[in-house]
Amino acid sequence: MSRKMFGGALAAVEAALFFVLCAAATQAAEPVKARMMLVFDASGSMWGQIEGRAKIEIAKEVMAELTAAVPADFETGLMVYGHRRKGDCKDIEMVIPVGPHDAATMKAKIQAISPKGKTPLSESVRQAAVALRYSEEKATVVLVSDGLETCDIDPCALAAELAMSGVDFTVHVIGFDIVKEDQARLKCLADKTGGLFLAADNAGQLRDALFKTLEEVKAVPPPVVEDPGTAKLSGPPSVPAGSSVSVQWEGPNSRGDFVAIAEKDSRDENYKEYAYTKFGSPAIFPVPGKVGDYELRYVHAGSGKVIGRADIKVTPVQATVQVPAAADVATPIEVRWTGPNYAGDYIAIAGPDQPAASYLFYTYTNKGSPLKLQVPSEPGSYEVRYIMGKSSELLAKSAIEIKGVGAGVEAPPVADVATRIEVTWKGPANQPDYIAIARPDQAPGEYLYYTRTNQGSPLKLQVPSEPG
Repeated sequence: MSRKMFGGALAAVEAALFFVLCAAATQAAEPVKARMMLVFDASGSMWGQIEGRAKIEIAKEVMAELTAAVPADFETGLMVYGHRRKGDCKDIEMVIPVGPHDAATMKAKIQAISPKGKTPLSESVRQAAVALRYSEEKATVVLVSDGLETCDIDPCALAAELAMSGVDFTVHVIGFDIVKEDQARLKCLADKTGGLFLAADNAGQLRDALFKTLEEVKAVPPPVVEDPGTAKLSGPPSVPAGSSVSVQWEGPNSRGDFVAIAEKDSRDENYKEYAYTKFGSPAIFPVPGKVGDYELRYVHAGSGKVIGRADIKVTPVQATVQVPAAADVATPIEVRWTGPNYAGDYIAIAGPDQPAASYLFYTYTNKGSPLKLQVPSEPGSYEVRYIMGKSSELLAKSAIEIKGVGAGVEAPPVADVATRIEVTWKGPANQPDYIAIARPDQAPGEYLYYTRTNQGSPLKLQVPSEPG
């Protein structure tokens, strides 16, 4: 099996350097624990059936067998998407963080999953990779999905990014009940990272596929310690926040060596983003979204030492947001914006006191400018914000007042059972609005009959067959 890389081009997080080795340059080390993240599809389509059984039930059964068979010395984790909310591309949850394998806990968590939403499989793989901490140890993601990406990220482009920026990182993909013509759009995730793509059309094939991937995840020994020597780095004096940087380097290029960017006065073992030297000079990797003074570092993996440094500044990136001063509740507004339009950037609406990464509704900037943004159903003061997706940095904001809209209905005081009455109404007429008839003791949102307001005013409304 080929060895592939995964690196720090994925998230602005600090991580401990990944080797603590003996001083003897030729002394062998103990094997490293294999590390595997299961990424589980809980999108709504998992309720589809195969041979009379729901796919989610088949997957739960087979996954329970797999978790029982994982060796005790493995480190595993579980990430699930689409299980909490409908229509939300950010519905991704780290259900079990990476750690010593606990078969009972993993089985229980999987059994509790109830499919609901969309298929943000690419972002899930990205987050799983981040959770594996850019380790020099073998790190593997096993993706089980019954559908294609539905959240505007190209899985093939993501796979290429992972392959270019990491070490010993592999994605195995199991396509569960995916038609042949769609399989290529998932297969590239595996192909570009040296993993397996296995199609499964029933319970037996799913079992075989999962156990085959398990056999691929094996412990490997770390490298021996080498004399680090010295390195030279040459990069630009400054770069825009959230962009990428190209760094020329001269150094030993030992196994696992990398060039990183770190906050200027941070400890040597801390860094933000990096790229491995095995791909040559220049090293190219993302820049943090936070403005400030940073340092480029050449890190010798075998010793954990920084053997080359160069200063660099991360400068502000400009963005603007233009919105109307006021809007009616629960209606979409048009937002004009300028900004870097990095992958994952989005325009959001939030309360003025909410943190930058919090939102009520959002739209990705890749939809272009202007774009449509839903506003809340509660009147009040809000902010529309440009958020850098990789770092959750707030680049621009604009205030907006959301106003309540008056509404009223007029209907005859008396009507015969099981007939239709004419109702005159006024109100915002948002797309999901409706006029309903209900008993006085029914809760808001409950009804006996309804007609959508898009039928105009007046409209016809069915009345119950029981007097009252």
